[in-house]
Amino acid sequence: MILFIPSQVIPRNVTHHLLYVTFPFYKGVFLHIMFARISVFNYFCITIANPNVIMKTLLSILFLFFATYGYSQSEKLFTVDRELSNSNINQIYQAKDGVIWIATEDGLNRYDGAKFSVYKHKEGNDSSLVDNNVRILFEDSKGNFLVGTQRGLQLYDPATDLFKEIPILYQTGINMSAHISTILERKNGKLLIGTSGHGIYSLTLGGTEPLIKEAQLPVPSFFITYLFEDQNENLWVSTEGKGLYRIDTSGQIYHYFIGKENAWNIVTSICLDEKGNIYASNINKGIFIYDQQKDTFTPISCPILPALPINTIYAAGQGKIYIGTIGYGIKVYDIYTQKIKESEFSFSTFDFNKADVHAITKDRAGNLWLGINGKGVMLLPATTNQFKYMGYKSVTTNKIGSNSIKAVCKDNEGTLWLGTANDGIYGIKGKNKPSLHFEHKETSNSVPSTINHIHQTADGRLWLASPLEGLAEMDPKTGLCRYYKLQDHHQNEVKNISYLTSDKNGERLWVAVMGGGVFYIDLKTGKVNRCDTFESGKEYQENYNVLHNRWVASLLYTRNNKLYIGTYDGLGCLDVPTMNFASTYGKNRIFSGSIILTLFEDEQGDIWAGTTKGLIHIDGKNGSSKTYTTHDGLPNNTICAIQGNKQHGLWISTNYGITNMDPETGTFINYYAGNGLQGNEFSKNAACTDKDGYLIFGGINGITFFRPAEITTEVKKPEVRIADFYIHNKAVKKGTRSGNHEVIETAVQEASRFRLCHRDNSFSIEFSAMEFYNPERITYLYSMNGATWMALAPGVNRVSFSDLAPGTYHFRMKAKDYTAYSEEKEIIIQIDPAWWASGWAKLIYILLTLSIIGFIVMQVHHRYRMHQKMLQHIHAEQINEAKLQFFINISHEIRTPMSLIISPLQQLMAKDKDAECRKLYSTIQRNAERILQLVNQLMDIRKIDKGQMSLMFKKAEIVSFTRDLLETFEQQTRVKKLDLKFHTSAPEIEMWIDPKNFDKIILNLLSNACKFTPENGQVEISLSTGEDTHLPKNAPLRRYVEFTVADSGIGIASTEREHIFERFYQIRNSQNNSNIGTGIGLHLTRSLVELHYGNIHVEDNGEGKPGSRFIIRLPLGKGHLKKEEIEETTAADTIINIPTAEPATIASPLPYDDDEEASGKVRARSRRHVLVVEDDEEIRHYICRELSNDFYMTECSNGKEALASILSHTPDLIISDVMMPEMDGLTLCRKIRQNVNINYLPIILLTARTSEEDNLEGLDTGADAYLMKPFSIELLRKTVLNLIRRREQLRNAFSGRQNQEEQISIPEVKSPDDRLMERVMRVINENLGNPALTVEMISTEVGISRVHLHRKLKELTNQTTQQLIRNLRLKQAATLLADKRHSITEVATLTGFTHPTYFATAFREMYGISPSEYMERHIGQDKTKDGIF
Repeated sequence: MILFIPSQVIPRNVTHHLLYVTFPFYKGVFLHIMFARISVFNYFCITIANPNVIMKTLLSILFLFFATYGYSQSEKLFTVDRELSNSNINQIYQAKDGVIWIATEDGLNRYDGAKFSVYKHKEGNDSSLVDNNVRILFEDSKGNFLVGTQRGLQLYDPATDLFKEIPILYQTGINMSAHISTILERKNGKLLIGTSGHGIYSLTLGGTEPLIKEAQLPVPSFFITYLFEDQNENLWVSTEGKGLYRIDTSGQIYHYFIGKENAWNIVTSICLDEKGNIYASNINKGIFIYDQQKDTFTPISCPILPALPINTIYAAGQGKIYIGTIGYGIKVYDIYTQKIKESEFSFSTFDFNKADVHAITKDRAGNLWLGINGKGVMLLPATTNQFKYMGYKSVTTNKIGSNSIKAVCKDNEGTLWLGTANDGIYGIKGKNKPSLHFEHKETSNSVPSTINHIHQTADGRLWLASPLEGLAEMDPKTGLCRYYKLQDHHQNEVKNISYLTSDKNGERLWVAVMGGGVFYIDLKTGKVNRCDTFESGKEYQENYNVLHNRWVASLLYTRNNKLYIGTYDGLGCLDVPTMNFASTYGKNRIFSGSIILTLFEDEQGDIWAGTTKGLIHIDGKNGSSKTYTTHDGLPNNTICAIQGNKQHGLWISTNYGITNMDPETGTFINYYAGNGLQGNEFSKNAACTDKDGYLIFGGINGITFFRPAEITTEVKKPEVRIADFYIHNKAVKKGTRSGNHEVIETAVQEASRFRLCHRDNSFSIEFSAMEFYNPERITYLYSMNGATWMALAPGVNRVSFSDLAPGTYHFRMKAKDYTAYSEEKEIIIQIDPAWWASGWAKLIYILLTLSIIGFIVMQVHHRYRMHQKMLQHIHAEQINEAKLQFFINISHEIRTPMSLIISPLQQLMAKDKDAECRKLYSTIQRNAERILQLVNQLMDIRKIDKGQMSLMFKKAEIVSFTRDLLETFEQQTRVKKLDLKFHTSAPEIEMWIDPKNFDKIILNLLSNACKFTPENGQVEISLSTGEDTHLPKNAPLRRYVEFTVADSGIGIASTEREHIFERFYQIRNSQNNSNIGTGIGLHLTRSLVELHYGNIHVEDNGEGKPGSRFIIRLPLGKGHLKKEEIEETTAADTIINIPTAEPATIASPLPYDDDEEASGKVRARSRRHVLVVEDDEEIRHYICRELSNDFYMTECSNGKEALASILSHTPDLIISDVMMPEMDGLTLCRKIRQNVNINYLPIILLTARTSEEDNLEGLDTGADAYLMKPFSIELLRKTVLNLIRRREQLRNAFSGRQNQEEQISIPEVKSPDDRLMERVMRVINENLGNPALTVEMISTEVGISRVHLHRKLKELTNQTTQQLIRNLRLKQAATLLADKRHSITEVATLTGFTHPTYFATAFREMYGISPSEYMERHIGQDKTKDGIF
């Protein structure tokens, strides 16, 4: 029988009655489907053959309905492939903190809305699960979370995320590893643990350790399957093989399901409905209800299957008991109708009617969780939106293939056309008509394989836009296409069509081409026109009436006859009546740089442009614009398509979900794949709205269609929490340490403060809003330290921070679900600084800084005082240095006149024999020597201060040495009637001293003692040896010689004793004003004592005696001396007498020939020419006068004058002073030695500078003798005679050798040096006129290095290489000038001088006259010779 029932004419109650009467068994199921589909179809078609095929017929009809238009998949399946550890589900449990726990046969799973965490047994880890097969989960009223496994019971600590085993022991103490099957907390708080094989145990928690013991219950079975307590506190115990037991409050036991037929008919579950009825499920006999009056269980009939195998039952509320079956899905028992019916669940991913449901639970949000063996966990949301789906992901609604949908269009006849990627076009027809599918074939009129856009014009023609085949007009009945040829301005065919639209009157079809611009076709004539565009971007002008960009993605023809053109570089607008691109907005492009993907005009005439950077709203009246992005609530910034109306707002598909925007408020409500969409990614411009109000969006997995009015949003305030806290990608738990502190003190979800060390300043925070079904719709926002709220992308629940500075951070977070915001949650993150940056460290730094500042201030103050003292000391030293320098300068000046005193005095003493005169001469000589002695002391002090005095020690017998020194004071002591005494502890004492300087120590002390001791006084000298045992054995003064010089004079005050050894310090009192000394004697004495490794001090004579005594201690032996300080001598130790004057220093002592002296005065014809150079006129005249009898004397006042004289008239010897104006003696000596014409002349230097370095400097310059003033005129005379005589001997010897070589033929054997000189001279002679002649050239030609050449030439010629070249050139120039055949410039050029000025200067330095003077002199000599001849 076929019955056609127009749904419009059948009232709801009639339909209900008809179906109920006809098909009472399918009442609930069919009514649900019927009412859900009335709005979609106009007719029902039911075929009834006979009562036996009623079910098959009805199911076929239902399948047909679903196959045509199906609801989208509202369920969410968690599988092993992505989330779960195993698909065999034992239990689903929600803990008090809202977390969902899933017990499986292979691990425990935890889902907090942010992620799944899997727990499994780990070998060797006592804190992991004892077994992977987790049977039961339970949380008691105190928050203790118990986990029952196949091998034992464990307690889970959420703070540490660890498991602790609660062992059930045999009487022997061995862990029985019991199989935990059920856990129950009774109303009295008692915990009961049911096991499979070991009975029931009682568990007590709360103490230090859990206490578990066997429960004393009268249940005659050890195999417990289920425990339940009803409202009357009856305990129900289900067993394996022995039925069900009830124990009342009095302990009375009642037995149910008795008999062999029920032996293994196990009661799997017990539940209680809202009316207080108790239900029990049976593994193979269905469900039973407990009759309290009869105390029996009555079976509930199930017409679907009488012996329904049941795993579990669950009281879901609202009068429903969900029945989880084995292989038959879920059935529903209605407690009001007391009937079992099919569930309202229908899943598109698999056949739920054959599912094996092992676990059922409903969470606090009303979501239903189903554990399906072999599949996983199915989550059914409490409320579902009416999003409908068609696509390959549904086994019942897939009529459009598996390729992505790129174009959507519903034509005038109600056919929904879907353009695909590479699968042609589909046509979905209503009224039970079969759908169409036109595939691409290799024919000229076949449909395109890929279709970007579908458009129907007003005349009913259907147009297709393809990226490969171009523009086509398709016949909707046959699928045959007519293609239109479009050409660009180069007459090249363009095919990449992206979008189609037409004007309102249907006259033109507008075609958008990617890379080709915009074309329009006259639909009446078929003529194709192209809009003008720029040739390239470089030619762009905004006011030109042309299309600004050829890459067109979308078009929009508005009600006011404007054509908006979305391109890859902004938006253009063509005023169609005037065909002007720049008239609407004053320019041909707006929103430059934006990629306009889709366009939409709302009912108010406003334009909405979807871009890759958000949504742009353009006010249709004033042209103002505003951009919306993800920061404003969009799920994604890439807008794919826009549909909508004023009543329900805008519906916008994006690259990540669909959003519903309220244009008035600017708010967004986002929907994602979890809400029932085809997926999160949608296709560009794949959207349309049909006449029935359905919005259709195409995407990569099919299409989503819905009525906006049916999309309801249950706005509820989300609850945000910390899901996890990660440090270096490692989750933080209680007990996790960061540095020396624990990060948190409780579970991370409950923690309000996190303490980190400075090394852990990079961390991540993971959020959760406990949204299990669609967590990607949750938007999380956070703020750090009161900063602006930052929104994460939808679905992103983790934020990371890196390298935060130490400090305290207040981190706030909240969640947004649709338009509702959660309460703010704040945590404090404390990052401790490094120990060196902590508060204590900073305090220490402050204290240390203050200490340092204080120390610096004290040091500055101390340094200031020291600086002042140092300045005073320096000032005193400067004064002393000035005094010393003054005395030294004076001494230099004194030595010159002293020479004029002592030398004539010696002559007078030798000639004058008068006694009275000789006394006067002696007085003069003694005082002159005293002056010289003072001068010498100043020189010694200068040497010591500069560290230039080094002593040479000899062994001397000190007793006799001292006696000899005392004899020099006999006359002085006799005059002052002083008693001079000398004591010694031994007749002879040997010690190591420097004889030249040690006598100055004794002489100074004796001189002072005699000076400051009054007449008839006493001076006592004592000499002894001793040993100081307090000093180390190797100390120099452990064994010593002690000198004591005591006097009975005026004494020295104690305040003066520490100063008397300072330089220039003088004691001033009324008793010594007449005997003021220089203040240098004692300073010199102490310095010499210290150089002898001794010490000196002064003290009173003691016992009230007047005067004072000086005590000197010097070391015995020579162990303290360095090897270089010991002077080697072959003679016996001798004592050197005190010299009266410094001897002259001669460079090379020459023996004096006595025969020359005896021969009398030198004859005038043999007298040699001696030049005296001295700036002091008197001493210059004195030397000339004294030596004039022996030599021909000339004189000059300075070195410059002397050099000119030497070059013009060469003397035989030169006597020169050192310190002179213009040019000093050292410079004169150096210039003479550098001139090859005069470098042989002997030179004697006279000077008042007596230091050793001055002496060495004079000898280094080439002086033959160095005499210090005052000098002996006789010593000077003999030195002059010896030097001149030696030069004559050398000259004669050389001359004689040359004569012998001329007369005797001797075989010539040249030495290497001769051969070297020959090669050098050959190179120089060959290149004498070459200005480029250099040392490098000579060294290269000769074949030796430059350094070796320099060393050999210096050794052989006493000249450097440069000097040798220059001197040879100058000699050659002198020869050429003497020939008078060349000018001076020519001579300079011929001899290699590039500059005549330099040649003249060098020539004057060598010959003393200029080249022109030299040439004139030789011209005069020639004239003289001509006159003679």
